[in-house]
Amino acid sequence: MRLRRVTIATRAARFAAAVVATAFIAVAAFEIFWALGGSWGLSGAWGGGHDYLPLGLRVASAFAAVLLVAGALIVLGRARHWSSTDRFGILRWGTWALVGVMALSATANFVSSSSSERLQNGPVALLLALLCLVVASAN
Repeated sequence: MRLRRVTIATRAARFAAAVVATAFIAVAAFEIFWALGGSWGLSGAWGGGHDYLPLGLRVASAFAAVLLVAGALIVLGRARHWSSTDRFGILRWGTWALVGVMALSATANFVSSSSSERLQNGPVALLLALLCLVVASAN
């Protein structure tokens, strides 16, 4: 039996990936809810100015949900939550892309006209960007 050495950095990356994936899946659930016509929680999404999303934003919410689920799978794969090989670098480069996307998301939320986006979503997106950085930096 081959034992794999688990370092503190590996444990930190696995924990960070689990937190990021959980957050991404939770937000994806909201995006699906909004794409299907739900309205609860919209004050903190898409600028906060809608009682119900128009068709274009409903499609965008559905697309965002798909991207969030993909992001969850990428960070979990990068942190080796399952045995995987990254032959083409998708997990490695995908996690680095998530660092940038989440940093841009934080910036967009911090400059939003919606106070809940500025005060809630901005810090959360920044935290997720930092956690993605932990995962991306791990070996």
